[in-house]
Amino acid sequence: MFKHHAICAALVSCVLAPFLQGAAPTQLGEIIGDDVYTNCEYRVAAQFPSEPKFRDITYRDGARTAPARQFYVERSIGPLSVTVVHFSDGLDVDKQAISNAAETLRRRGEVRFDFPVFYDDAVSARIPGRQLQIALKDGHFLNGSVYMADHRLYVTEAIAEPNDFPALLFSQSVSLIDENGTDLDTNPVTLNSNTPGTSAGLPSRQYDCSRINRRK
Repeated sequence: MFKHHAICAALVSCVLAPFLQGAAPTQLGEIIGDDVYTNCEYRVAAQFPSEPKFRDITYRDGARTAPARQFYVERSIGPLSVTVVHFSDGLDVDKQAISNAAETLRRRGEVRFDFPVFYDDAVSARIPGRQLQIALKDGHFLNGSVYMADHRLYVTEAIAEPNDFPALLFSQSVSLIDENGTDLDTNPVTLNSNTPGTSAGLPSRQYDCSRINRRK
């Protein structure tokens, strides 16, 4: 699960954090619930407020292009989406691609915050990324994140209002997984994560690859 602590503070009082933490596994080997959309082919899982649509696009990163699939839900406020770009012939983790994607988000409006982060807090820092909040001209916010792992760039965008719980829940839930549905967050025990109520030290979350659709 993405570490959107700053987004939590900006969108809604973090008194809601226990409710979000309740979505995390509390037993060894727990399978994530039916309300989370899982796509193991594209290595992503997320809790959309309704069944997501998808579209295949050509992603441009400077002079190069790559195939991408965007999963999204339209709302009157604005869409919630996660785009998975597959640079099959590129680096496993391309820091320039992360930087370029973050810069594209910055251009959408006024930057409220922009932080370098790591998906799993591991000492090796193997999954780097950025988290951003952009104030848009229409008064809404763009809460975004960019991560990269295993040749795949993940760009999450949530157009939100203040205290927009569905957008916050979506942003918090987006997970990077492998072809078997295993979360790439290894829940390492670190000085920052080894606190009561966290998943530090537990096995990685496991998503069910058979859940092609979010169930009613």
